[in-house]
Amino acid sequence: MNKQKTQTGMHINLFLEERRCLVIGGGKVAFHKTELLLEAQAIVHVISPELTDEFKRLVQLNLVTHEPREFEPTDATDATIVYAATNSRGANRAILNACREKHILCCCVDGNWSNGDFTTPAITRHNQLMVSISSGGTNCRQSKLVKNSLGRHLEMLDAANLIIVGTDHHHLALEEREPFHLTGDRYERAGFMLMQLWGIHEFLLLNTCNRVEIIAVVASETAQNGILPHSMGFSSIKENKYYMKTGEKAFEHLCLVTAGMLSQTPGENHITAQIKDALEIAKNRGWAGNMLQEWISSALFISKEIKNETSTKLETEEIEAIALRYLAAKAENINAIMIIGTGLLGKGLVEESTRVYKKTIWCYHRNRPDLNPEWQNCVELISFNEIKNRLGEVNLIVSAANANGYILTTAHAPFFDLENSTHIVDLSMPRTIDPDLQTISADIQVLDLDGIKNWNRQGLCHFYDFLSSSREITANHMHLYEKITHNFQGWNPSE
Repeated sequence: MNKQKTQTGMHINLFLEERRCLVIGGGKVAFHKTELLLEAQAIVHVISPELTDEFKRLVQLNLVTHEPREFEPTDATDATIVYAATNSRGANRAILNACREKHILCCCVDGNWSNGDFTTPAITRHNQLMVSISSGGTNCRQSKLVKNSLGRHLEMLDAANLIIVGTDHHHLALEEREPFHLTGDRYERAGFMLMQLWGIHEFLLLNTCNRVEIIAVVASETAQNGILPHSMGFSSIKENKYYMKTGEKAFEHLCLVTAGMLSQTPGENHITAQIKDALEIAKNRGWAGNMLQEWISSALFISKEIKNETSTKLETEEIEAIALRYLAAKAENINAIMIIGTGLLGKGLVEESTRVYKKTIWCYHRNRPDLNPEWQNCVELISFNEIKNRLGEVNLIVSAANANGYILTTAHAPFFDLENSTHIVDLSMPRTIDPDLQTISADIQVLDLDGIKNWNRQGLCHFYDFLSSSREITANHMHLYEKITHNFQGWNPSE
């Protein structure tokens, strides 16, 4: 079995204006090579005893010169490049040898191609943008397929619109938005599906405890055809239950979210890290690149100014501090607490709890976390499998775990302290504490994220003044949005 030869070449963009180029042959392939040379404004001379009708029209229009004869070695003199495109493999080989003697680059269009100096890649153009595709000479059909597919996509690159589609605690209650959150395999599947859609240049998926969003740079048609809400599963709910923001409104929303002004606890800082992580994940998976990086960097810059303006006036608390403050208000003189989950939020809860409680039982799933040496005497690590046997020791529980099902269910009810009230706060999304637990016993109280939000709502009457101020700051920096948009749509790269 013959092994198919491949060549590793370097794609270059030849400037052939007013340069003499030679095409030997008068068939369809030779005609195609001649068209490419004419597009490059080369001076094309054709040598062939016969020409196709298409070729004859080029001669009649004085676009090429023609000599109706066979090739002679002296014909290659002073040519910049030569195409050997006759229907004879031997003749093409002789043309190649003649060019080699004169150190002139020659391309053979038949089986001699691998002995030649170059091949012509498949090319697709849109305005001033040109893309070339090559299979190393092994599969011209595949190159053409890729070329045609990319050609359709290039037409969509005339516009790069920022769009954000999502839902949050302002639009859906916790139990309503829970099915839309992208956890585990759902996150990866959503990203894979979005990668298959034409018109989405770049995107990231933001999945937090109170919102799920796609932040994307898309073609104009994609911003209008409804494919993004459908891809996020929002076609099953009313339009007022989710939001779709484009252009300046999308940029304003991104800045406000990044500054924590649209969070359940306004001004919180976790969202900034979550957006950075979402961008990094998107870049690592090939979902996002320079375009989204610029949008996010600008939003982070503006969010700093918003935080500087509001931090001295807006008393902000992270969600873990609010959860512990709620528990402290519900139960006094309690010495122990159980924290479920070892992520960013779980670690924050443990750190906060060590300042308040003598003992913290910290529950992990698979990976046992490293324990801060300062916590050795007040924090005990246990696995999820041990939770059941330790429920009777605590009356305060906070879950911040990342799981696809309930960690505590009604089946755990008999293991709780049945003589005293137990207060549970579920900060997970999706929820990890079965809300029906509190229907089993009046001594078990479960509060989820929305419940914490409602409990903490006092004092937020002044928050809307801060939100208005934040919008003004964003408006004052809208020139950043305009600059980025202009850069994307100008398509004037330096090569």
